[in-house]
Amino acid sequence: MGGDLRIDLIAIGIALASAFSFAAAFVAQQHVAAAVPEDRGRGLRLFASLARSPVWWAGAFGDGLGFALQAIALAFGSVVLVQPVLVTSMVFALPLAARWNGRRVARADLGWALLVVAGLAVFTVVGDSSKGSVSEAAQPWIWPGAACGVVVAGLWVTGWLAKGAVKALAFGALAGVVYGIVAPLTELVVAHLGDGGLLSLFHSWPGYALVVCVVAGSAWQQSAFHAGDLGASLPASQVLEPVVAVGLGFWALDARLTAHGLGWAALGLAAAAMILGTVQLARRAAAGGAAGRG
Repeated sequence: MGGDLRIDLIAIGIALASAFSFAAAFVAQQHVAAAVPEDRGRGLRLFASLARSPVWWAGAFGDGLGFALQAIALAFGSVVLVQPVLVTSMVFALPLAARWNGRRVARADLGWALLVVAGLAVFTVVGDSSKGSVSEAAQPWIWPGAACGVVVAGLWVTGWLAKGAVKALAFGALAGVVYGIVAPLTELVVAHLGDGGLLSLFHSWPGYALVVCVVAGSAWQQSAFHAGDLGASLPASQVLEPVVAVGLGFWALDARLTAHGLGWAALGLAAAAMILGTVQLARRAAAGGAAGRG
């Protein structure tokens, strides 16, 4: 962890609360979105249908609470520390979805969930993270922003043309990339709030970029929820979000993650464990959803 263990633990605790809030929102919103007829599943028609449901609005409140808690966590800890913790939203969401649909959580699912948690524990204990610079200079964002733009365009075209699980996967990945951009932007905005107050946000680009990314990510996430089960869309989102966020943290914010000796090997194994556990949970959820539809 970083130099101040207490501050890091506070950041992790708040990030876990954020992950649970996001998980509850995922389950509620996917339940509503999946019931929208196919002919109303695009653009504003989809949101007009969703807006009629109190359950969907409850999920929207959970999303808002999750974002607020994420911002608070980023005020205490680096994006390199906070974002991997948010992967646990997948661990929370799948059991919640199973309970919502009247299914029991299998022992194998619990095993994969424990693998994710173990990987997260090693990652946060072994890695020594630092917040780096929070300069709002746009130049460090140009190349990674352009790369993200190309990926976003490709995923959007794929999602628009595809159907079913492939559409859910593409839009889920798209939401993950955009939400990955949201995290370092949030760190910038939080730092700017501390320095210049609320009104200062109207004179800087990160606040506007954050609003655009949150709205776009939310829209594409709802499209993913409408297209398929959580198991089809959530894993791509949950794996890509920390990858993009940590990458931008390193590149644009000069964040740092260091280890000593065998610590780097431990970090690599921890990251592999989190990714493997998340993917396996998703595959099992997708298989369960397919069996349920059959």
